[in-house]
Amino acid sequence: MSNVSSESFLKAMQNLLKEKSDENYEAFEKEIENAKFLSPVVIVNKNATNDLQNSDVSFVNIEDSENNKLFLAFTDWDKFNKFKKENPFTAIDATLKDFHYMLTEVDKEAKGFVINIGDDALFIPKETFV
Repeated sequence: MSNVSSESFLKAMQNLLKEKSDENYEAFEKEIENAKFLSPVVIVNKNATNDLQNSDVSFVNIEDSENNKLFLAFTDWDKFNKFKKENPFTAIDATLKDFHYMLTEVDKEAKGFVINIGDDALFIPKETFV
């Protein structure tokens, strides 16, 4: 299956995971502005559209060990399917703007989102862009 996120974003993310330098943070911040992700959702109404602001979509989030809610983002279908397993999730396209909406309108208590949970995960705290 193919990537949803661009190669340049994936490279910037890998570089940041390897070394948390100012240069890598700057490159990552530039790339995430235009990055696309897969966001797991449960479709409540089968006639719903691929629209994050549609009330017929229920967003999937997790809780960490400290009971902090986190939304999820995946860079490709393989990583999404590892998480999905037998659950009734589907995925819709999401951008940084969409995660901002999730964190400020859908669940204001959520602490951020995690890119590729279960692999080389990267936590993006709400404070970085809200």
